[in-house]
Amino acid sequence: MISYIHVPVLAICFFTLLFMRRWWQCIDRLGFTREVGRRAPSLVQGDILAATFAILPFLIAAVDWSGVVLPGQSVPTSSWMAVLLSLSCLGGCVFVLRDSDRRFAGSWAGTRESALRTVAALRIIDAAELAHALGVLQQHEGRDTGGRTIEVNAQEMRK
Repeated sequence: MISYIHVPVLAICFFTLLFMRRWWQCIDRLGFTREVGRRAPSLVQGDILAATFAILPFLIAAVDWSGVVLPGQSVPTSSWMAVLLSLSCLGGCVFVLRDSDRRFAGSWAGTRESALRTVAALRIIDAAELAHALGVLQQHEGRDTGGRTIEVNAQEMRK
């Protein structure tokens, strides 16, 4: 009876994977997959980790329901342990995706909008970083270095 707890966990994991897949499909259809991967590699890595955590409860439930004896064990895994592992994997997935609630929408239109919003935010962040770097560079160029100044019209000297 305890193994029926897997059903809601699997439903949550299924919809999480569905929304993640839909978001990445929208990014791919818009042609921004490489740009997002280059500008936000932690986003890609976090989604891969979250997808791994979301797939594991399916495997754990299959092992629990089929009664497979895993290598190194003499009896099948207990249902309590399988449910605890599934809930832990779901918790890990939720933890990895804790700030991603705006990315996952219920409809394709909302997902496309979220994908565009993400790409625009990444571009704005890059533009702000570039503007700050140029400002710092201009500040350092304006300082007097105290060293020798080479005149533009100076004659070339030979040894």
